[in-house]
Amino acid sequence: MLLSKEVAVELNLTGCKLKQFIAAKLRQVDVPLTPEQFMLIDLLWNHGEMSQQQLADLMHKDKNSVTKLVDAIERKGFVVRQQSATDRRANILVLTEKANQLKPGAKLKGISILDEMLDGIEEEELRAFLKTLHKLNANMTIDESAED
Repeated sequence: MLLSKEVAVELNLTGCKLKQFIAAKLRQVDVPLTPEQFMLIDLLWNHGEMSQQQLADLMHKDKNSVTKLVDAIERKGFVVRQQSATDRRANILVLTEKANQLKPGAKLKGISILDEMLDGIEEEELRAFLKTLHKLNANMTIDESAED
């Protein structure tokens, strides 16, 4: 198999396995969120209230995908949509008390899940891997203005 193809296949498999691993671990520690829902709420914990478009940009997802995620966590009672004071067409996502109560334990559990995933990998290896991932991401960045 070509090395480039092997890398692409392995990245895809690793991404799928990462979601499965984190989902299983979140269930084990009674965090009632999918990995993507957890990521969304974590962004709100870290950055505060924001619009769905801002979340879509931070998560590198299209607005429709983020809308579905927000719908799901809103049904679970973790966020509410409030109309923007500056743009009536936009909704601002606000964490509920339920989300704020979940935060301390969930953040610690999330970190322990990541620590478990990285067990046995030296810091130097992780830094080299991260550097490679950054290069891959840069190579895959599409300049949409150049498409016109």
